[in-house]
Formats: sequence, C-alpha cells, structure tokens
Amino acid sequence: MQEVAKGYLIEDDNVRILFTNRTVDAKNTTDVKNLCEDYSFNYDNLMYNTQVHGANVRIIKAIDDRKNNGEKADGLVTSLKNVPLLVFTADCVPLVFYDKEKEVVALAHAGWRGTYDNIAEEIIETLAKDYNCEKENIKVIIGPSVSGDSYEVSYELVEKFAVHKIDNYYKKYGDKYYLDLWIINKGLLKRAGILDKNITLANFCTVKDNNQFFSYRLDNATTKRIGTFIELK
Repeated sequence: MQEVAKGYLIEDDNVRILFTNRTVDAKNTTDVKNLCEDYSFNYDNLMYNTQVHGANVRIIKAIDDRKNNGEKADGLVTSLKNVPLLVFTADCVPLVFYDKEKEVVALAHAGWRGTYDNIAEEIIETLAKDYNCEKENIKVIIGPSVSGDSYEVSYELVEKFAVHKIDNYYKKYGDKYYLDLWIINKGLLKRAGILDKNITLANFCTVKDNNQFFSYRLDNATTKRIGTFIELK
C-alpha cells in the first residue's frame, strides 16, 4: 500500500485499488473526476450504487450498465476491464475483493447492517457461482473504517451480533460497549472460505485517524465520504 497525495494506492499486477483521504469527497463529482484523471481510473465507465445498508450485490456485465448507477445495492462485482467500481463510506467498512486468476473484482459497503446481513458472504458466493472463482484465490482488503476501540454501540446491538458466533467481536470498557466490525467481517470471510493469509486489514480507523479520513460520527454527521475504488486493467 503506497501513500499518495489523495489517499492510499494498491497495485497488484492488473488490479488497482485506491482509498481516498480527506482531500477528496467521493460524493463530489469534480473531486472524483480529478482523482480519476490523476490516478488513471476510467471515469467514463465508473460504476456505483445508491447504498442502502443491505446485502444486495449488483453484477456489472456491460459498460452500458452505467445507466443503472444509483440502483439500490451495497455490493458491486465485475470482470470488465477499465470499468472502475466505487463505494462510499465514512465509518462503515469498505470490503475489497479480487481474484487475479479469474480476473474479477468486487466491492462491498458493510456498515453494521450489511455486516450483520453478511454481505461479505454474498460477494464471495457471487464470485464463486457467477465467475467460477476458487475461494482460496480470492484476496480481500478490509479498508479504512471505524475500529473496535472507537465504535460505541448499545448492548442490544452487541447481543444481536451474538448469532454470528464470532470470538471477541466486542469490547466492554466500564459500562460502554464497542462493536468490532473488523473482527466480525474477518470471521465471516474466513467462514465463507477465504484464507486467513488472503485477508489484509488496512488498519486505518476513521476515528483515530480522523486527520486522514472522514468519520460520520466524529465529523458531526458529515455528508462527505471516503471513496474506495477498484479497477481491473
């Protein structure tokens, strides 16, 4: 992962990934156009959703699918080259998936609802069934998002997640409870067949590293968003 002026760039053979920093509002068209120009993402083919905190996955099969941008979904998958995918976050977890063998990439927006509904598994099953990916070849990155030390939630929400049976998925400090979406998503990814060695944690917390990333909680319900981009070249 290489730090660049507008975020953090990852290049793995024919796959390019970028997590934006506070210099870019991924909801701002001008910012996104400029970023795509600066880092060679194909803006004209950019695909994104209207995110609804669910587990629906949108499969991009043709460049013409751009007319469906704004469709309600929280996952994106494609094997098309030069067609970047984008998800928006500001505490929620961006999950990045790619299989260099089958040449397919995917993104998921996983807030607590999407995590609870296991959008990670939805993406993995889509990759396996629709693209014949071998799960042991799929790589996943857990991007910049709120960490388990900073995500205070109600005890009721902690209880709700017990159904997933993930070890150490929350912390208690005094009378306060903190949910760890990183640990939960990693556990769900492994349960769905992803190898531990193929899961990378970006290890950026939007609260602790708020000088670099937008945080909905810390920035007074900001409408600005981190952009997570992936493109197959």
